[in-house]
Amino acid sequence: MFEIGQRIHELRTERVPRLTQQELAERAGVSVDVIQKLEQGRKATARIRTLSAIAVALDVDLSSLLSKPTHLETVPVDGGLLALRRALTPVADALAEPAEPEDLRSQISEAWSAYWSGDYDLLSAFLPGIIGGARSLPSRDPFAEACQIAACTLVHLGHSDLSLVAADQGLAVVEDPLLRAAIVGTRSWVLLNQARAADAAVIAIREADAMEPRRRAPKAAISMWGNLLVTAATAAARSGDDDEAQDLLQVAHGAAARLGEDRNDYQTAFGVSQVVMQRVDVSVVAGDYVRAVDAARDMPANTGLPLAARARHQTDLAHAHVALGHAAEAERILLNIERMAPRWIRYQIFPRAVVGELLGCRQPTAAVRSLARRLGVE
Repeated sequence: MFEIGQRIHELRTERVPRLTQQELAERAGVSVDVIQKLEQGRKATARIRTLSAIAVALDVDLSSLLSKPTHLETVPVDGGLLALRRALTPVADALAEPAEPEDLRSQISEAWSAYWSGDYDLLSAFLPGIIGGARSLPSRDPFAEACQIAACTLVHLGHSDLSLVAADQGLAVVEDPLLRAAIVGTRSWVLLNQARAADAAVIAIREADAMEPRRRAPKAAISMWGNLLVTAATAAARSGDDDEAQDLLQVAHGAAARLGEDRNDYQTAFGVSQVVMQRVDVSVVAGDYVRAVDAARDMPANTGLPLAARARHQTDLAHAHVALGHAAEAERILLNIERMAPRWIRYQIFPRAVVGELLGCRQPTAAVRSLARRLGVE
């Protein structure tokens, strides 16, 4: 049984009284056939909107349903998840050591580099110290940004509740309005991973409306505004409103054209590449895989997307190709993802689910079987 289906089965049957497959299907608003195929391993994954509905019906967040890892691959000598939890929720300010602003700025930059390469083990080793050191500074923005990094990391490690705590702590103290917009975008993404798509859309749209830039606004302001629009579009799609998602992406495309370049302000990518990426994502969520493949053709050759974002986009594309019966193309994309982002892929459930789909093909290739073994997909 594939892990998503196994998790659904466990969460359904551990209830008192247990939910039948029919009852779960009715609560989620999906067909009982979907539940049966997932639990029996005949279907490795489903549309994100469907999985979100099943998560809500089971009263769990989406990361729990997807069985995201809740631990690091290595056992760190220093740092780690427990140290990160203590740094975010200290019992005494005396635990924090003073930090030099320039040193801390360098450490934050290194933390972002580790995050975008998917090296969560390395990140967890020094992020608790960054958070503690940032608490001692008069400026609150370094601490807010450190909390944002923690929020992003904890989502990938399956700790969405602590991730929301981190995002809220950052928002409570942030001073720079553009950094605030970045952290709101992170908070929206955290809510998405808690199967709270409608809430995620509301906060992103509200922040975008509040900061809509004027004609002569700095490029960084336009970039942060555009990122909120694509974040809201992603959330709208997952809440089932494809029309709203398309409208938001259209406005975001106008902002990207206004910039004329891919930017990465406040470690937040935005530009034509990001809009194309989200068009593909929204199409996959809607189950329109032909539209997804067509939209992907507009991706600029020299994209400015960071590594983790490129890998996530390619996973969407591989999933679309599997759904369209293009097994060879999906295999090529997945192997390329492993080559370019080997650390990232180890912590991601989505590419593993797509590999599981390929295993379900009539004659999976030796390369697919080998990839499945490396990723622990049965």
